[in-house]
Amino acid sequence: MVDHSTLHILLADDDVDDQFLVKEAFSEVSNYIQWEAVSSENELFNRLEPAEGKLPDLIILDWNLRPGAGADIVKNIRHTPSISSLPIIVMSTSSVNEDIKSAYLHGANSYIIKPSSYSDLVKTFASLYDFWANIVKLPSRN
Repeated sequence: MVDHSTLHILLADDDVDDQFLVKEAFSEVSNYIQWEAVSSENELFNRLEPAEGKLPDLIILDWNLRPGAGADIVKNIRHTPSISSLPIIVMSTSSVNEDIKSAYLHGANSYIIKPSSYSDLVKTFASLYDFWANIVKLPSRN
């Protein structure tokens, strides 16, 4: 069942080229995506402050937003009561099993290896959008 609910996605990625590609790929997937991006861990946590407005429905987190700190970022989100239930999708070029295990161990909801082609990126995000917008039920965000 497709109800065309708007999915609010917050991308945390320090690479502006990746931000652009992700935004373009999602724009090909659906018109029902509210999009915003941050480029640093500091910006991410500032954006997730209650005073900054409505929380996103989900976060797509570059595992290397701050090199070597992906686990710390996920753990900090999970230990902050006001944002602990936000779904976190880790996205990385790393296919190292230790990174994947660490992401899940610290509370990521999924781990996506960045596709190498734009067409695969669009396919990946089409599946991601369908799952998070149409299959699962997310809590309302105030």
